[in-house]
Amino acid sequence: MKNVRLFFKKGGPLRFVSHLDMNRVMTRVLRLSKVPVWYTEGFNPHPYITFALPLSLGFSSDYEVMDFRLDDDNFDMLKAKQMIADACPNGIEVIALKEPKLKAGKIAFATFDITFLSEANATLKTLKEFLSAKEIIVSKTTKKGGVKEIDLAKKLGPFTLGGDENNPKILSLTLPAGGEDNINPKLLIDAYIGITGGKRDFYKINRTSLLTAELNKFE
Repeated sequence: MKNVRLFFKKGGPLRFVSHLDMNRVMTRVLRLSKVPVWYTEGFNPHPYITFALPLSLGFSSDYEVMDFRLDDDNFDMLKAKQMIADACPNGIEVIALKEPKLKAGKIAFATFDITFLSEANATLKTLKEFLSAKEIIVSKTTKKGGVKEIDLAKKLGPFTLGGDENNPKILSLTLPAGGEDNINPKLLIDAYIGITGGKRDFYKINRTSLLTAELNKFE
């Protein structure tokens, strides 16, 4: 039995598939692929799969990470990658299949591209002013169901803005991810919308990478 890690992109209509349903989708993909996957024992055998950092509903991603196990240690990895790719539905693009290098707990940051869809709701000037503020206080729901206030200005990593003064196209930013310190970029954009009075359907979010504390790509 060998642990393996699948890297793939998720987009299109699958952006609106929940994490629970993505488990079902990828379980079905592995079964259809005919790859010699290790199955759990018991009354309801199923592939044992885990996702490094579940993606929020509505987000697309260039860097999804899923772990599972091969029952055959000597099975060709390139062949397995192609078999899985052939079984994937539209919206999933397989990037690589490798042996894991790091545990999921090593994820410390995630990078995102936020694309603005309406020119009337955001300007480069207002975004720069907002992101450069000394304080960006928002309310965040905790895992236990409580609410606490956090200062996003202290959490925000490096960011860049593409576009021109009147029409910003993409905001690229780095935020804490994994463990207790996990910041959803929606918190930041919703805070910006609250200040500017923009519409809530004027942007889309794509996760571009997962990083370690040293800002190396998680593999």
